[in-house]
Amino acid sequence: MAGELGEQPRYTLTDDGAFLRLEWAARVTIGAEDVLSTMAAVTAASHGCRRPLLVDIGLVEAITLEARRLLIEDTCSSRTGVVGADEVSKVLTAFNYRSVTPSRYFSSEAEAVEWLTGRADGGESTSREAVREPFRAWLEDGMVMVEWDAGMSVNAAVAEALVAAVGALTPADRRPMLALNNDMVSLTQEALEVFATRLDVSALAIVGAEGDRVIASYYKQLHSPPYPTRYFETARRARQWLDLARPAGVPAEPPTPARSDLPLDQ
Repeated sequence: MAGELGEQPRYTLTDDGAFLRLEWAARVTIGAEDVLSTMAAVTAASHGCRRPLLVDIGLVEAITLEARRLLIEDTCSSRTGVVGADEVSKVLTAFNYRSVTPSRYFSSEAEAVEWLTGRADGGESTSREAVREPFRAWLEDGMVMVEWDAGMSVNAAVAEALVAAVGALTPADRRPMLALNNDMVSLTQEALEVFATRLDVSALAIVGAEGDRVIASYYKQLHSPPYPTRYFETARRARQWLDLARPAGVPAEPPTPARSDLPLDQ
């Protein structure tokens, strides 16, 4: 079965008996329509029961934000093994960190097949059941609030997880974001690039210690994010600045009682 949204097939889906195989064409940018098409095709080929799915990411060019949101919540397979050829493929699919369906990334197809068919363990687990997110994200006063675990070193997979979490919180509009860094240690270049190109916010306020000021300055100078970004020593000053960036017509949510212990009124 081939998926054709244009002149050339964008993917092929075949039945390998013990599992389904989804292969993406080279240089494709996977969009929401592609994901919906593959979900329908996988469901039809599963004949009423969910089956293991092997996804060959190949030389895919990019995956849009809406496509990533759909893939994270996709439940049409019983488990998903993603096979990539290099680190680029691994970074490209890092958003799957929060997948509902048990998912793993492999550099070897043979190992992926072994895991999909239950004959062996392996791969890098990427489903949300296996990994606790090193941050908390919620809406408050019309803003996206993020509190990082103390002393974090953020890589591309974690960055993609936060991008997905923000997208799930604000699917219909772009909100300002306040990030409590909690003595963050470092961010990889790949993580900074994810935030600069995929984080869908109207403004970003970073609150933390002096080291976080350096991170914010470096991020702005080298990655030029498309949204205003500033460092603040206190959450109170950050809130005042972000109030100006809240989209018109967006109501302020009441403070979340469970978060009352957080240092938001310093």
